[in-house]
Amino acid sequence: MISHSLKKPVWISHRGFKANAVENTRSAFQAAVDIGFSSLETDLRMSKDNHIVLIHDEKTSRLAGDRRRVRDLTRRELESFKLANGERFFFFEQFAKLFNHCSWTLDIKPERGKETIHALAAWAHQNDFENQLCRQAKFLTWQADHEKLLKSFFPTAVFYARKIECWRAGLSVILDLPAAGSIKSGRTYALPPSFGKISLFKDSVVRPFHQRNAKTIAFLPDTDFLAQKAVQSGFDEILTNGKILY
Repeated sequence: MISHSLKKPVWISHRGFKANAVENTRSAFQAAVDIGFSSLETDLRMSKDNHIVLIHDEKTSRLAGDRRRVRDLTRRELESFKLANGERFFFFEQFAKLFNHCSWTLDIKPERGKETIHALAAWAHQNDFENQLCRQAKFLTWQADHEKLLKSFFPTAVFYARKIECWRAGLSVILDLPAAGSIKSGRTYALPPSFGKISLFKDSVVRPFHQRNAKTIAFLPDTDFLAQKAVQSGFDEILTNGKILY
């Protein structure tokens, strides 16, 4: 049972709900909304002709059977691919228009990351969306200079800690080392279900982050049992490929 005394976490649909849809497509995001999600995670990459396309992989081979890199394909070429169930690649301005009522987690992939950020800033400026974007989205960048660049356009943007930051902070907690220098206020740290045989989905792991005014996100619990443990441990957010448990 989930304790009702705990603050309910934000449930985030990882690339949309994919039971009958292709990840990062309109159908996947709509399926997530239909089952109750109000927060959606997606990946941003730049096409050859500077359009932001929602795709996780650097190449299209897994989803479209083409070995070329996304950065080497134009929007027209990307739109020509027919994915499973007749779906097509989805572009950011389409996503923003159709799912404006949701909050977003935007994972800016490092390849052509600077160009992606410039394109995102140009879109926000053209649509008078700069302030709204900072209220509606949280960002993950894979390079420190990309975060710095994004902050120059969006000073109030909120960021997830990068992978190395999460490892450093998580290990400091596990090993009971001084964590003040590893956990930064205002940052959100991703924690997987376990590190080796050590469970990370427990309140004794989450508590040091909260004590330092940081947040935690449970990274892809792959069973209902693990998702429930994340809730009981006090995670602020849960990133999932599944459904909301309550």
